[in-house]
Amino acid sequence: SKHGRHLNRLGHAARTVTFLGAMADFRTFWLALCLASAWGYDNGAKNSRKPPLGWSSWVGLGPQWPGPEGQSPVFDFCDETSVKLSVDAFHSVGLYDAGYRHFHLDDCWADLERNASGFLQAERDHFPNGMKAIVDYAHSKGLTFGLYTCAGTQTCVGGRPGSKGHFREDAAVFAEWGVDVVKMDWCHTEGMDPQETYTQFSKELNRTGRPIHFNMCEWGKDAPWKWGPKVAQSWRATGDHTPIWEDTKKIIAERTQIPVDESGGSYAWNDMDMLETGNYRQAAHANGKTGNMTATEYQTEFSMWAILASPLIVTTPLLNCSKTDQIAGNFTPGACRPSITPLQKKILLNEEVIAINQDDTPAGRLLKDGEWMIYGRNLTDGSMAIAFYNPSEVVAKVSLDFSLLGWPAGTTATVRDLWAKTDFPVSKDRFPVKDYQDVEAHSTLLCRIKKESEKTWISV
Repeated sequence: SKHGRHLNRLGHAARTVTFLGAMADFRTFWLALCLASAWGYDNGAKNSRKPPLGWSSWVGLGPQWPGPEGQSPVFDFCDETSVKLSVDAFHSVGLYDAGYRHFHLDDCWADLERNASGFLQAERDHFPNGMKAIVDYAHSKGLTFGLYTCAGTQTCVGGRPGSKGHFREDAAVFAEWGVDVVKMDWCHTEGMDPQETYTQFSKELNRTGRPIHFNMCEWGKDAPWKWGPKVAQSWRATGDHTPIWEDTKKIIAERTQIPVDESGGSYAWNDMDMLETGNYRQAAHANGKTGNMTATEYQTEFSMWAILASPLIVTTPLLNCSKTDQIAGNFTPGACRPSITPLQKKILLNEEVIAINQDDTPAGRLLKDGEWMIYGRNLTDGSMAIAFYNPSEVVAKVSLDFSLLGWPAGTTATVRDLWAKTDFPVSKDRFPVKDYQDVEAHSTLLCRIKKESEKTWISV
């Protein structure tokens, strides 16, 4: 049957990463993972081999768009007009040209009642033409479209119908609409087991015959990195993220605790939750938190999500409907136009940093712990991404001895600062050449380091 052939392909492709014992240095560790089975869960879903790169509606859509009296974004809101305008703005603000492809609607879209046949339906007064028309529009603009559901009886925020008791119907309607990604949350799931539940829904998605990326969201409570690669392409590895520095620091710490051999690779990504990059009062406020991070802290957020190979799904308004400065919350209803802030352009559209995230190699890992930390990730061109992360309250004086990377004495290397987009002097045996490099409090120096004397990449 068609279903049987589809599952045969899944059985061939869905393999978990194995680890070849304890590794003394980073180069040996990376080579071992490459020699091992490096595949996760590949069912043919689009834009899943690498960490998903895209946008979510979570805090980014508002009513009465496009104006002339367009309102500010409202938490847990979406409608046909705001979604289509945001699809267009996805291109206008530069996300598409920078490589972003995923476009997701979170807990905002479903009607409070299933239809007479028991199937989910889009909120009728907000989506008069139904959800398939929205999916088709996103596809016509080259985007990979995702929808949200919940494993329990109700969704987490809007009290909309959950998928419990309706797994087959919900998978079928997502496939019928042409959905490419399904995120399944974990609210109202009393008495349910995450591994059993998500495995069951994964099977129902595959039963449809449509390749769908499955994102599990049980907040890392049941160690999904251990069993997730068999049933999903990505899974939440941490709690919810809000644009507060203490929370961002906590998310990075939680993600760092995941065992190295389960840190993620092709088709198997540990999700650190949505980015809130550059969100102040121009965005809606999720979980009662208004963004207050500094530009430095937002840059650290993006840097660490990138090197740890998390999906980069940003939630922010892609249109500005205010006649006055909406950043500070001085919102005056007006005509909507595509817009992200200068800070967001600087961070979200930095293609050198995006390239670190989108490399097709195992996720980065912690190399040095302490008051300041070093994270590293081998890249396919033979270079390494190195993040000097300083979560402390004081300036850190950082350095890197190349022996930490398993490089022999006498190794010379070029070092590029990916945020400043400048090159440091060629280094030998250590970076920097002399003394130390200052990294400000809450800051991250993200570099690409490449040997001049020999290559680190070995074909296998």
